[in-house]
Amino acid sequence: MHKKQPKKPVSVHWKVRLTRAGHKQYLARTLSLSAKHLHIESEYNLKAGEKVKVEVLALHEGVKKVLVVLGIVRSSILLSTGVSYGLDVHIEKISEEDQTFIDDYIKFREDMMNH
Repeated sequence: MHKKQPKKPVSVHWKVRLTRAGHKQYLARTLSLSAKHLHIESEYNLKAGEKVKVEVLALHEGVKKVLVVLGIVRSSILLSTGVSYGLDVHIEKISEEDQTFIDDYIKFREDMMNH
């Protein structure tokens, strides 16, 4: 049997609202996503290990949905623009419905790439 390979992140640019501990909110956008990670571009540098709530304003096949993710920042790097940061957020908690939406989007994108 073949071991199931983890899916590679797929590029997507959805708006995001990040909420930090202390309830500070920031607007950002996704760069890519995978089943267990969100890659986000933010004007603000967040520390690795920081817990965040991420609300993603997603759109796929005409369906708009707000995906709610509780996660932890794994890394934050200054992007080549010099004015924004790339955040890698590990998904720790997500509803089954929102996870299914992400999985369906990834499968759709992968199918598009293979055809």
